[in-house]
Amino acid sequence: MATPPESTAAAPRLKLTLRPSAESIVRSGHPWIYSDSIRSQNREGEAGELAVIYDRKNQFLAMGFYDPASPLRVRILHFGKPVTLDESWWRARLEETLARREGVADEETNGLRLINGESDGWPGLVVDRYAGTLVMKLYTPAWLPRLAMLQGLLVAATAPERIVLRLSRNLQAKATAAGVSDGQILHGPPLDGVVTFLESGLRFEADVLRGKRRAFFWISARTGGASRRWRAGRRC
Repeated sequence: MATPPESTAAAPRLKLTLRPSAESIVRSGHPWIYSDSIRSQNREGEAGELAVIYDRKNQFLAMGFYDPASPLRVRILHFGKPVTLDESWWRARLEETLARREGVADEETNGLRLINGESDGWPGLVVDRYAGTLVMKLYTPAWLPRLAMLQGLLVAATAPERIVLRLSRNLQAKATAAGVSDGQILHGPPLDGVVTFLESGLRFEADVLRGKRRAFFWISARTGGASRRWRAGRRC
């Protein structure tokens, strides 16, 4: 797999300066920066490259994934003080995310959402657990060169039987160029048929390889000690 763009070090770090109206929005914790919020940048950026965001006084604001082809130009990863986004940083973030799910899974529930995109600080990434199978859904090309890292972190933290990759429609061509495909098993044995999992003692089936028209949605609120699920007949 390709090396993440920020580690090639051939070009200077991508630096973006925001318009004054956007600075307060970013400081408030908004997860996205739109193209018309950018006042200037030091060079052209590549899809998935790590961009560093500054205010008009050249003070650090945030870091995030850059996408020159999208009006949603940056997906924020980190606010506050500068940090190094190395594997240790990602591991700590994953530990924090999984800690928020403690107590959800038990003997009667082994299907849940482990990572919920921007709300968990993983923009454009969703990871669902169906018993021993993890399904990793990507919504931004930024994760394609980071798949090996993600796979390693998830295997170490959750010890899944397998990991299945799912891709949003807009990523199909870029994924092919990166050497991966929708429905590919990144880790573990082949899968033939559906995956069976439990929710509050009830048994469900999920076609995690091809299930484009059937999806399960979780909400974080728990009512009467049991999480609630809607089964939606809509495209993921």
